[in-house]
Amino acid sequence: MAYSASETAVIVAASPLTYERALELASELGKTHRSIIAKAKQMGVDYVPKAKPAKRPKGVTKADLVSAISARLGVGLEGLETAKMQTLETLLDAISQ
Repeated sequence: MAYSASETAVIVAASPLTYERALELASELGKTHRSIIAKAKQMGVDYVPKAKPAKRPKGVTKADLVSAISARLGVGLEGLETAKMQTLETLLDAISQ
């Protein structure tokens, strides 16, 4: 897509460009947001991408649960990490009572 001088000036004025701002500019200029982002990068305008969501919440891991279960029972339980998280939590609750 060809960009006029006024369109490139609008992109430069939006520096640092964010994903949300790219969406706004796309509707204003009649372009796609991906085109706006690509043009901004081509011109050297700073682009701040949107944050990616965490793949899984931080917290207790399967290894932590297996360690706690092993400590309660006093035995080594290598390989138990392959069990489902819910199963490990249920087992820990059952032996903690």
